[in-house]
Amino acid sequence: MTDYQYSRDDWPPGRVLVQSATYNECENIELLIDAVLASSPELQLLIIDDDSPDGTGQIALERAAREPRLHVLSRRGRRGLGSAILDGFQLARRRGFAVSLNLDADFSHDPTDIPRLLAALDPVGGPAHDIAIGSRRVPGGRTVGWPLSRHIASWLVCAFTRWVLGVPVQDSSGGFRAVRLSVLDRIDLGDFAQGYAFQEDFLWRVHRAGGSVVEIPITFTDRIRGTTKADFAESKRSIGELLHLARITWLGH
Repeated sequence: MTDYQYSRDDWPPGRVLVQSATYNECENIELLIDAVLASSPELQLLIIDDDSPDGTGQIALERAAREPRLHVLSRRGRRGLGSAILDGFQLARRRGFAVSLNLDADFSHDPTDIPRLLAALDPVGGPAHDIAIGSRRVPGGRTVGWPLSRHIASWLVCAFTRWVLGVPVQDSSGGFRAVRLSVLDRIDLGDFAQGYAFQEDFLWRVHRAGGSVVEIPITFTDRIRGTTKADFAESKRSIGELLHLARITWLGH
């Protein structure tokens, strides 16, 4: 297999591409496909799979052969969440989509909230935004099922992003986001954080480019099936990447 393999070339035209990066999500993938495609007949879904040993990618490919609105990008090896999201954004733009909406594959983000995020990008009677975040930290938002340690770690990262990196967002680590793809033309796409710190990195770049971000409340529910991918090594890498952004913010290099 080449480094990148696509499920199909005959994509229907569309405005919004939902995308989800997967690694060992065989217990969730078919349920996710069903839920996202059922949320609106106008949506298409891209699964970005990092060569999952448990067969997640193969399950998605078999479904894509029968479903024109489902697409799969298979990548060789485990390359990380950040690069998967960015690959999805760039593929969506090449395919003519105006908006890409990212959500986790483990149902911590509720697919029935997708229409709310899309509506927040273009609110009736209000200004358009570049990013709409499904936020756990604005009034009405909440997190269900986390131990205290994860609450503390999340609070520290969000506080660091807000006060040290200067990004005026309450939930900077939330991955449930609708992004207007034209914003990619206004930011530097090189040398992104490759892991979980991509979420903060992307917001930091958009904010520095004058982009507009809005947060709407969601309920984040910890996964029921499968295991988290946020291990110690990933956490250590993300801390280093955030410190790198802080140096640029305050020292310019």
